[in-house]
This record gives sequence, C-alpha cells and structure tokens, in this order.
Amino acid sequence: MKYLVTGHQVIPGAGHSDQVNYLRAAKAWVKRHQDDGLLEAAFSFSDGGGMFIMNASSHADLMRLMLTFPLAPMTQWQVKPLMDFEESSDIIIETLKPFS
Repeated sequence: MKYLVTGHQVIPGAGHSDQVNYLRAAKAWVKRHQDDGLLEAAFSFSDGGGMFIMNASSHADLMRLMLTFPLAPMTQWQVKPLMDFEESSDIIIETLKPFS
C-alpha cells in the first residue's frame, strides 16, 4: 500500500544545535528507507514541513515506520492512502456505467 504522508514540526528542538542533530538524523533515516524501498519520495515544503510517499503492507506497519522518524515526537502528521490512478478511474467508470 502507498501513502502520502505530510507533516510539520510543531515542537521546536531545544536549540539550533539540537535542530541540526535532528535534521542530520532525519536525512540518514530518509536515505536508509529510500534504499530499502519503504520510502519512494521525500520533499520539503519551502514554508516548512514536508511530505513522503511511503510503502507499507498495513496501516499498523506504516505507523511503526513513522514512529522511527527522528522528528516524529515533534511532528504533526496527516496520512492519506494512495491508489493507482488507472485503477481508481476504472472503478469509477464501472460504477457509473448504469447511470450513463
């Protein structure tokens, strides 16, 4: 299953050096999970926060993965499951056939 995960930090690090350390750890986490295929994409928003496209076999596995993100305790998340556009379009078309 694919998920769009957006988030922004709601609790700042204690100081600049703490924030730098968290970001270094976050960069390593992103690289590790891009390499293992659990993270397809990672982008930052220019006004703060960012987004991931993540792969997980279940909602519970996604939660477990998100909780390993170094900034997780300080982040407010929003998660949306993703579906292939072709597949979702075909489902809608099939559903609407009787009405068209």
